[in-house]
Amino acid sequence: MKKVSIHLLSNIILLLAGLLLIVFHSVDHVLDKVACIIGAAFVLPSLVYLVMVAMRKAAEKRAIDFMGILPATGGVCFGLVMLLKPALFNGVLAMLLGMLLVVLGLFHIIYLLLSKKTLSIRLWYYLSPLLVLIAGVIILVTDWLSGKESVMVLISGCALVLFNFTSLQEYLAERKYKKSLAAANDASQDEIAEDKDEEIPKSIEI
Repeated sequence: MKKVSIHLLSNIILLLAGLLLIVFHSVDHVLDKVACIIGAAFVLPSLVYLVMVAMRKAAEKRAIDFMGILPATGGVCFGLVMLLKPALFNGVLAMLLGMLLVVLGLFHIIYLLLSKKTLSIRLWYYLSPLLVLIAGVIILVTDWLSGKESVMVLISGCALVLFNFTSLQEYLAERKYKKSLAAANDASQDEIAEDKDEEIPKSIEI
């Protein structure tokens, strides 16, 4: 349940951030507002992740949890700077947005590749993170977005919404996998119980 809460909170934050970028992409000083939105998107889920990992029992912690501590700590520090000093990032915000989208897209692509043996991952699941990755690459390497802040912010907002959609796909796949495991465990326990019931009359006859 705690893991679901972390995913749900992260999805809500990223969805709101993407929608805000889409809705307000044409307002004045949009880059300052974008910096604050991105900062909040870094800080909140990173803090929740660190708190949840710290509260878990040692037996419940996995290697992937420890791997996430360092980037989560960096996310908190980076997000706080963006919230407190958004003007510092105006000159490099396009690069930061592009790098953020590239990292998010790669994260989900790698996660899907690593999980395809256990989860029921379909080929079209890769479409959304691939589009997020492409959006980040476009922002980083193309010159036609230079001076077009509203277009860049709009692309970033759409990419964050796609990122949220990818997280939802992964959550549903994980939920389906857990249900299948639970059903298999219940079936095996029923078989064991039936075997025990069949052995009891034989012992009485002897």
